[in-house]
Amino acid sequence: MFSLCMAALFSTTHFHDLNVAEKQCENIVWESSAEPFDELILSWEAERPTESSLVFYVSLHQEEWSPWLKYAEWGPSFQKTFRSISEVAETFQDAAYPKSGSCDRFRIKAEGPLNQLGSMTACTALLSSYSIAPPGDLPYVFLKDFPLQSQMTLDHIRNKHLCSPTSTANAINYLLGEKIVDPTDFAAKIHDDEFDIYGNWILNTAEATRLLAGRYRCHAERMKGFASLHERLMQGLPVVVSVKGNLPGAPQPYNSGHLICVVGYDPREEAVYCVDPAYPTNESTLCAYPLKDFLAAWGTRYNLAYLFN
Repeated sequence: MFSLCMAALFSTTHFHDLNVAEKQCENIVWESSAEPFDELILSWEAERPTESSLVFYVSLHQEEWSPWLKYAEWGPSFQKTFRSISEVAETFQDAAYPKSGSCDRFRIKAEGPLNQLGSMTACTALLSSYSIAPPGDLPYVFLKDFPLQSQMTLDHIRNKHLCSPTSTANAINYLLGEKIVDPTDFAAKIHDDEFDIYGNWILNTAEATRLLAGRYRCHAERMKGFASLHERLMQGLPVVVSVKGNLPGAPQPYNSGHLICVVGYDPREEAVYCVDPAYPTNESTLCAYPLKDFLAAWGTRYNLAYLFN
């Protein structure tokens, strides 16, 4: 049997639903205390603005507040994230970090047409505390009739870079019960125009939430361990995860972050069922990875996941 006796990554998810008064403002500031953290990931629920953009800023607190750091912009027909640097903290693509040590508070500032913004989710994590957690005794679970779509079969010049939009579109189509989201269309709406990438976590989750149209929300989070992931599966919810490294049986080594969708678990075989879009055909994307190897590859990415609520 699989056994590891180490503590899990400490992470906390914070939610803020905008009230009617806040939606009438030109900008708002959400401030919250937190357990010590050295990373913050902000996700949001919003419609696309029709004219001006929603702009998000982050400030982190140690002994004093950092300056406001530009984090992301969500526009009518574009989206981007930023690298902003101060002496205390910085933002880069998906997240905000202190330059050293940990923080105990955060502030989020949103500007623009706030009537289009429904809620914000902040995941704070202490990455320096990370280690692989034992999964415990978990029952068999499998999500039937999950869409099987390979990124390699997509008619797109950069299909090899579309693991995140393909996995996220597969999950959306499963949750909606029909194939209505095309991965290439989804990719166009989550492309990070600042960094020219398709794997930006917060842009994928923002567009996923928009397309799920109130039936579900989606946010990026560092999960505490496989037991938390398994609980989502038991609720009928797929989990998109980031992995890195060698997975036995995978079509290639994943030398940088690669997004796959977890759809089941078999405790007898200690196997994690996944839909991995890197396989060459749609039918071959459903696969099983050994639990220990999956945990190592997921752990290399500090248990990053797109979660649906």
